[in-house]
Formats: sequence, C-alpha cells, structure tokens
Amino acid sequence: MESELKNNPSDSVKIEKLRVLITDDEVGIRLGIRRAIQRLVIPVPEVDYHIGFEIDEAETGKEAIEKIESTRPDILLLDHKLPDISGLEILDYLSENGIDLLTVMITAYASLETAVTATERGAYDFLAKPFTPDALNGAVRKAATRVVLAKEVRRLKKELDQTPP
Repeated sequence: MESELKNNPSDSVKIEKLRVLITDDEVGIRLGIRRAIQRLVIPVPEVDYHIGFEIDEAETGKEAIEKIESTRPDILLLDHKLPDISGLEILDYLSENGIDLLTVMITAYASLETAVTATERGAYDFLAKPFTPDALNGAVRKAATRVVLAKEVRRLKKELDQTPP
C-alpha cells in the first residue's frame, strides 16, 4: 500500500506502508508503541520511497497467530510473556510453518539467555522493557529497512530472471 507525503505543496514523496502487528497483553504498552510509530516515516535512500506503517494489535498469542495467518504482517513486535503462550512458542510456530516474518522480541524479563534463545528461534532484534520511544523507533527503523531492502532484492531478482539472455 502506498500514499503520498507532502512536506510542502511542490514536494511529494511516495510512502510504502508496512504492516506491523503489536502483540502484548498490556494495553498501555500496545498503545504506547502505536503512538510512537504511527506517524513514523522512514526514508530509505536505496529505494525511491519512504516507509510508513499500518498497525494492528493482538493481546494474546492465539490472537497474534490468527492475525498472522490472515493478514501476514511485515513486522511483528512480540512480547515474550503472554497470558496463553510465550513469545518463544510463537517464534517456534512461525519457523515450523515456514512463515517468514521479521520479529522484534519485547520483554520486561530481559536476560542475555532470553535474548540469545529468541535470536536462535528467529527473532531479528530484542527490546527490553521499559524502552524509550527512541529505542523503539530505532528497532522499528532497522527492521523496516531490512524488510524493504529484502523486498527490493526479490523484485530485482525477478526482474533479472525475466530479462532475456
């Protein structure tokens, strides 16, 4: 999905929207994350557009899996401790089902062991609660840039594959 960002009347920039699923059982955390990234616009110099976000939320692991199956977000912001299943179990589910989803694990129970385990199970990044808006924006910026560049590589590869020899 794309839209236009107008900084002034003569200036418009194409914006590619990435889908973000925020999964946390704490409504305050979900709301805080939404507020921090809903207006975030990230320039990506390697492509011809900026990145914005469409945001969805899940309160439980089961709800997250249902939304992942139905909408396939580009980025998952995932709490480690959920009321029904753990964030690590969701990472296992994604891996077992071949779902390629860039995941940033969020937890108040940060330890080196948890971070290593999450990374081994497929998490792209790890964010310890409490986090600042700047730390969140940095993690989202890094994740979004990676998603966009991976899409661009796939597009260029497809274009190259379709070019006659």
